[in-house]
Amino acid sequence: MKRLTAADCLWPRVKKVLEEERHTHEAEGTLFAVFVDSPDGSGTFCGLASERDIAAHPHWIFADLVEHRPLLHISPKTSISTCLGLIKKSQLEGLPVIDEAGRFVGAVTQSSLLRGLLKQERELLRQTRYYFRLVEDERRKLERWSTRLTELHEASRALLTVLAHTSLEKDLLQIAIEALAKLLEARYGAIGLLDKEGGLADFVTVGISDEEAALIGDKPSGSGLLGVVIREDTAIRLQDMTAHPQSAGFPPHHPLMKSLLAVPISHATHVYGRIYLCDKWNGEAFTAEDELLAMSFANSLSLVLDNAREMEEILKVQGSLDHLAHHDALTGLPNRLLASDRLTLALAHAQRQGGRVAVLFIDLDNFKQTNDSFGHSVGDRLLKIVAGRLSGCTRAGDSLARLSGDEFLLMLPDVSDIQDAATVAQKILATLAPSCHIENYEIFMSASIGISLFPDDAVNVEDLLRFADTAMFHVKQSGRNSYQFFTETMNERIRQYTRIENALRHAIGRDELELHYQPQVEVESGRIIGMEALLRWHNPELGPISPAEFIPIAEDAGLIGDIGEWVLLTACSQGKRWADMGFDGLRLAVNVSAFQFRKKDFATAVRRILAASGIPPGMLELEITESAMMDKIDEVIAALDELYTLDIGISIDDFGTGYSSLSRLKKLPISVLKIDRSFVNDVTINTDDAAIAIAIITLGHSLRLRVIAEGVETQDQLAFLVRHGCDEIQGYLFSKPVPVDEFTALLHEGRQLH
Repeated sequence: MKRLTAADCLWPRVKKVLEEERHTHEAEGTLFAVFVDSPDGSGTFCGLASERDIAAHPHWIFADLVEHRPLLHISPKTSISTCLGLIKKSQLEGLPVIDEAGRFVGAVTQSSLLRGLLKQERELLRQTRYYFRLVEDERRKLERWSTRLTELHEASRALLTVLAHTSLEKDLLQIAIEALAKLLEARYGAIGLLDKEGGLADFVTVGISDEEAALIGDKPSGSGLLGVVIREDTAIRLQDMTAHPQSAGFPPHHPLMKSLLAVPISHATHVYGRIYLCDKWNGEAFTAEDELLAMSFANSLSLVLDNAREMEEILKVQGSLDHLAHHDALTGLPNRLLASDRLTLALAHAQRQGGRVAVLFIDLDNFKQTNDSFGHSVGDRLLKIVAGRLSGCTRAGDSLARLSGDEFLLMLPDVSDIQDAATVAQKILATLAPSCHIENYEIFMSASIGISLFPDDAVNVEDLLRFADTAMFHVKQSGRNSYQFFTETMNERIRQYTRIENALRHAIGRDELELHYQPQVEVESGRIIGMEALLRWHNPELGPISPAEFIPIAEDAGLIGDIGEWVLLTACSQGKRWADMGFDGLRLAVNVSAFQFRKKDFATAVRRILAASGIPPGMLELEITESAMMDKIDEVIAALDELYTLDIGISIDDFGTGYSSLSRLKKLPISVLKIDRSFVNDVTINTDDAAIAIAIITLGHSLRLRVIAEGVETQDQLAFLVRHGCDEIQGYLFSKPVPVDEFTALLHEGRQLH
């Protein structure tokens, strides 16, 4: 649902008047838009007058009513939260809405804004209920299909059980007709086998009670429609058999029927009998697929009766099941089980011949995003396209398989040189590169490929697959759309990654996390005016771990949200304690990850933490990286507007390393630019870094922002920054990040920048 703005919540009772006019009686709650020349839109807008203004000065003209206050206005795109904040702050009854051309659009009031929010809330509730109903309907459909598939599976097994016998007893025929009727959802059915004289030797039914069977009397002789099936050795499928003159061939006491499917049981021109089924449970007619299934069973049954090709048919069924067990149903490629078997054979052959085998683990990039964006049907078709393209990259003797999801495996036997594997990997990347069109969507594909070698890396299937997966993981970490060979160094990095991730999951609960604080110093006065909270982690087994190492792991593992909230609450609580000690006016800067910032409930979480900690309003400043702010700028502005209403300062961290534009930057309600330490480090010896630092300072001041340089370590760097007007510095020149007690001592000491 789109974000509400002022344009969506205009107050309906606004009357346009000229400035020399006086108040006339209007509906209650009317606002008066005052114009100089003409109120038709071409005149100059002067301001809004309310009934409260008129009540205070009933004899004034409109010009007198509006000239005493500044012309506070908003744009049509202003967010609801900002509008409410401005109305509350200004204590006005309404705010005029002026477009980019300076034209009066209308006005918003607290009532119109709240009505807009209520309307949106109702629409959201309506949509939520609608989607809940859809989900519930889908759940019920899935339950029905699950039950149906189970029944069909059992029916298929029963039919196979019948066909596995070399001779047929009557009870097996009963099982067969019951299973076939269940498979085709028929109410009634029967199998009739002929004797040598052409009479019915055996006749079994389904859907007919013993009492009904007794009323039928003689078994159907096959003189009508069923006679055609036997005499002409052909199948009959009728949607309305009652309209067919030969339907009279059924006994009068047979249950009423409408649709009919009848097939012969025959082999090599010899007819052994017939199968008939009547009336589907859902009332629909029998389909060509139903006929095909019935014919297939009848043919198999005839083979059993003929006893000539019995074992051949059984082997065919077993072969089909074997194929299903060893191949992927979507792409038709071998599955993990068959791939593992083939790889085992290839390794044994290579070991005997002294050869080499390469294993390529192929994982599509961003496939989950494609699935989520376009739907699973598009995702399935994409996987089929990928399987086709990958098959085109294989040679005779290579083995391609789909392991699961978007993971594929390619085995290259008899590799003479490792460059052969690299060549195939390059060919795969090039083959996947062209876009494909599915359901009017243009989709681009790429893959990350990890390669392991026998016997170079491992001598068994399990390790080869694991090492290829490890190499693929490193490609993902390095930017994707590439390939990489496995090394033992990678394996150790994976093990270390896993150790860190497992330990990190318990870090908060075991009180292993700690915040250090680094002073931020005002250049002009030399005083500490704030501090940045920096996360530290010391694990009893792993020792101290750098944030540069564990923060990316926390993001990958989905732990950054909990850790980020712990950092924010801990820092705010400490800020409150410093304020209680009398250290007023300090700013507390806390880094916020892109993951935290983009969560829809981030502002709500911040509001909750502010209330829980009791930190003084205006003390907290959130540092957000430039790259996180510049992506999806409209969403960023909306999120920052929410934080702005909480009186929170916003700082752009690592400024200069992203891709900001002035047009975007000026839209953001930010207060600080931080010059990245990579520019400060060589600012006195590298002209490019110096030019960038100067440009950032100039840009910040032109936008009325404070500029702080981080990573200041030398007097020469400080002198350069002072010379060019940098407002604040942070770095080892003044102090490294220190624990709470040491920072408190710095505050008591009153240390200043010399």
